[in-house]
Amino acid sequence: MLIHEYLAAAATDRPDKVALVSGGQRRTYAELQRSADALRAELQGIGVVVGDRVVVIVPNSVAAVIAIFGVAAAGGCLVTMDPSTPPERLAQVIDHCTPTAIVVARDRMPLLVAAHEVAKHRGSPIVLDDEGTVVDALHCDVNHPPPEIAADALVAIIFTSGSTGGPKGVTLTHRSVDSVVATVGEYLHHGADDVVLSVLQLAFGYGLLQLLVTFRHGGRLVLQSGYAFPFDLVKLIAVEEVTGFAGVPTLFALLLRLENISDDMFASVRYLTNAAAAMPQSLLPKMRSMFPAAQIYLMHGQTECLRTSFLPPDEIDTRPASIGRGMPGVDMWLEDDAGAPVPKGGEGELVVRGANVMLGYWNDPVASAAVVRPTDDPHVRVLRTGDLFRTDDDGNFYFVARRDDIIKSRGQKVSPLEIEELLYARPEVIEARVIGVPDDILGNAIRAEVVLAEGDQFDETTIKRYLRRHLEDYKVPHQIVAVDALPKSSSGKILRRGTTNS
Repeated sequence: MLIHEYLAAAATDRPDKVALVSGGQRRTYAELQRSADALRAELQGIGVVVGDRVVVIVPNSVAAVIAIFGVAAAGGCLVTMDPSTPPERLAQVIDHCTPTAIVVARDRMPLLVAAHEVAKHRGSPIVLDDEGTVVDALHCDVNHPPPEIAADALVAIIFTSGSTGGPKGVTLTHRSVDSVVATVGEYLHHGADDVVLSVLQLAFGYGLLQLLVTFRHGGRLVLQSGYAFPFDLVKLIAVEEVTGFAGVPTLFALLLRLENISDDMFASVRYLTNAAAAMPQSLLPKMRSMFPAAQIYLMHGQTECLRTSFLPPDEIDTRPASIGRGMPGVDMWLEDDAGAPVPKGGEGELVVRGANVMLGYWNDPVASAAVVRPTDDPHVRVLRTGDLFRTDDDGNFYFVARRDDIIKSRGQKVSPLEIEELLYARPEVIEARVIGVPDDILGNAIRAEVVLAEGDQFDETTIKRYLRRHLEDYKVPHQIVAVDALPKSSSGKILRRGTTNS
């Protein structure tokens, strides 16, 4: 299916069903379809044709959902931007992808104006109000016929940070996105009765998948803009009778710290998913206790391929550190630095083969050729992920680290994840990250940063003593500091490359 056909099909099959709950608004499938059609016509009216890039700067809201389906229906290639993006970064993306149009929320117009002061390229702005209605529409023609769109047409460019700090636009087709949406919906056993709570930004792959999987199966999406107030999410889960909930370790850790939560508030939740960052094993028993009816799916994915694998929930007791095996239609294996296959039980870079793999990076053939290679099937590609994994004898995969995150200290390679797992097991630690700090003698000194639970005291000596009981000497951090907060992405993933105040 094409992405916008998810909404169109649901609007035909169940027009009066509430499809979206967001910002106090409740919209049916038919209402969303009418609004998306109006935006499609407006885009076509200003000259958008199949393949044109359309930047979308709209926070999680009814308007954001309308923008996504309206742009896709017009044949546009979505360039979804984090609404908190700095003007200079937005200008860089605009110049890189040269959009024909820019769909922007009314309250984000100052951001676009500031970006246009720096950018060399201009796209025609289309402003949406809080309800997703085009403001001051001049070109709208509801009779404008929808374009013919091929399955291999570009549907999205999702920008991710490169090692040089410049924009790297991951290019995805309708076919590649649909292959992932269909498979994820299948293994999560999605249906029209599901109610999915999403707090993740639609501008990024993990959040976008929550919307698409839900609408492809005619369910209801409860869309929030983040999780600054965790107890409000608890109440929302109970009121909306949420059945599916996608999160990141930071969010789950915050929920687990809440007190006075009744046993029945999460009774409706049948599944939880985690994919954006490795799940600390110490959280899993607590999550099971808080969500007694939920199955927990540990998954792996990255923007360049959206999703690669999942661990069946009934295997979580035997291999809680694993992300399982390749999902249907996806092949996975490990290669060494020379590109040779790594046997079972070994460690190497994860390589992925499937229709889920991106075409490449937008207008960056050199970077694309370094990580993507074609196959005999024009719809299938191979991706070198840059993620280091190990496997067990049964072929299950275990995340070790991003290749760029490995710390080389005293001539040894250290995985931050191994140390962070131990820190998360400490009762006083809510969040943790381990990074390398350049050192003239060691190469890199290992620094651990922790956020403590309210009221708990920090004792570096005690934590170091604890780590020495579980780690080789060269892996014990040279410095452990308590910080007020750790740098995070818009999806709540803790960033390796960002500064904190000690």
